[in-house]
Amino acid sequence: MKSKIFLRLITALFVFFGVLKQTAAAPVPEEEAVTWANATGYALIEALGNQDMEQKYAVLDKMFQDDVDTDYVARFVIGRYWRAMTSEQQQAYLKLFQRYVLSLYKNYPLNFETEGIDFVITDARINGDYTDVFCNVKLPENMSSENLNSVTLEFKITQSNGRIKIVDLKIGESSLLLTYRTRFYTMIKDVDEDMGWFLEDLTTLTVSNENNAEEKCEFCEI
Repeated sequence: MKSKIFLRLITALFVFFGVLKQTAAAPVPEEEAVTWANATGYALIEALGNQDMEQKYAVLDKMFQDDVDTDYVARFVIGRYWRAMTSEQQQAYLKLFQRYVLSLYKNYPLNFETEGIDFVITDARINGDYTDVFCNVKLPENMSSENLNSVTLEFKITQSNGRIKIVDLKIGESSLLLTYRTRFYTMIKDVDEDMGWFLEDLTTLTVSNENNAEEKCEFCEI
């Protein structure tokens, strides 16, 4: 049970922070990076701990929309198949991808207590155009075990147009973007690389996720 609760936390972190951004990048000064990481981390924990699902989704949606370059993420995920789409299909895909990701996280079981979760920023280092921020997350008793009571995260951040953005997150060696790419490539190959059929399948999946999330939210309010 504890491992499942911990997996929920990790999933939530990946959904919101496992991203890359394609902009003119500039590193964030170490002290500023630590301050920002602290504020953002506690904001995420507070949002995840909100037991009002409608409020939780509203805050998390805003964090996603403000801090994630969904167009670039979408193009990274689709990889070489981007050029296989017409311009109309490309624009439809970009809009659909944002809906897909927002609908996806709402179907994860995020109704868990976050009281007792704490973290410490252990280091921040400028690395070229980016700043790497290292963080140790201490898990509360209901999520920890004898062999796992903390997890180390590494954030890669940059600043563009006056805003600090997370461009990557490492939890072990796992990558959300590569997971998405594998999933989408499988879907595309299943329809013989017909991008029109792929978009139809992705639309169906997204609508199903949205409906399930809406029903889930209504159930939680009862």
